[in-house]
Amino acid sequence: MAKAPSSAFGAINHTGPVAALQRAADMLSIAGGLIAAGCIAALTLLVLSEIAVATLSKIMPVVPNSIHVGWEYSAYLMGASFLLGAGMTLRAGLQIRVEMLMRAGHGRFARLLEIFSSALGSAVSAFLAYALIQLSLRTYRFGEVSQDSFTPLWIPQAVLAFGALILALQMIARTLSCLVGQPVDRPELGAATAIEG
Repeated sequence: MAKAPSSAFGAINHTGPVAALQRAADMLSIAGGLIAAGCIAALTLLVLSEIAVATLSKIMPVVPNSIHVGWEYSAYLMGASFLLGAGMTLRAGLQIRVEMLMRAGHGRFARLLEIFSSALGSAVSAFLAYALIQLSLRTYRFGEVSQDSFTPLWIPQAVLAFGALILALQMIARTLSCLVGQPVDRPELGAATAIEG
């Protein structure tokens, strides 16, 4: 019988509730990452359009010098790409963290520090997700819209809440994986090169 591959915290187990939760978190994180990539592409097109309109306005005075909702939608797209991609970034192991502590004592305390930081991250991200969900529900109930474009504010807020929810689920799965000795990172999900990573 083939032996299961080992991880930093023990053998990899592909069955059980923790593995099922991790797979669900991974699928949502990948979906969020793809939507985040779409948001970045849309943001790029918006910025290029803004530049083109500003340039044309100098040649043809009838063209407005900017896109009326450019700044507003740039902010929506930037926030969405940040939060929707956070879960996949975390799972790929590309998040920013202090490695000095993880290497303290030649890695003897790495697992304990990983459990502590993951549990703390779970609490913070779960609170963030809860707060953003409550904000978008309140905004929806009151029918609040933006001043410039009259966009219903619950729509971009719901996207942020969804991204925060993905991050919270990934953090909780990470904490549980730490507790049962499963691997916490999937480097193949990362988009960084070896130099960046």
